Order: sequence, then C-alpha cells, then structure tokens
Amino acid sequence: MGGQKSYVKGVRLMAIEQAPVVVNEDLCTACGICVKVCPKNVLELVEDLHIWTGSMCKVARPEDCIRCKFCENACPHFAIDVVDMGVEITFTDSKGNQVTKSK
Repeated sequence: MGGQKSYVKGVRLMAIEQAPVVVNEDLCTACGICVKVCPKNVLELVEDLHIWTGSMCKVARPEDCIRCKFCENACPHFAIDVVDMGVEITFTDSKGNQVTKSK
C-alpha cells in the first residue's frame, strides 16, 4: 500500500475499502503499548477468550484515526498496519456509518 496514490493523471481512483488502522490478531500479544501511545484513543484492549492471551487489541473508533502511525511504530510485534496519508479509504465507523477519508 505504501506509495499508492488516489489520483492518476487527474483521474480520481476509487477508494480502497479498508479501515485506517488494522490489527493482525495472529501477531498481537495484547501488550497494550499501542493503546497507550494513540493520541486519539482509537484502539482498545478487549477480552477475547478465543485468543491465547485472553484479550486482544481492537480498533474501537476508526473514524478518529489521524494516521499518525504512533501505534504502528510502537508495536514490538509489528501487528499494526496504518494506511499511508493521502490514500483514500472507505470503512464503517463505530456507529455503523460508511466513511470515506483521504487524509
């Protein structure tokens, strides 16, 4: 995704369907570092008994994500991916509304 552009020769491309931040549950150990560094409280630790740690980091408020990448850079297990700035994305927010963002 890095380097992907929303515009090519003045023609607008369709937004990709993806939340601004994604947590890879196979890599996440629920250490909570990402939750602590997020300036907008986008992430939360929630109980998940299907995971070996008993909890998991979840994207609670994707509409608040400013794509600062603090969580991605702080994660010691590389379990978080934040979409690059400038890439237009479409996702469902915490209230069930469809949202399109380019920043």
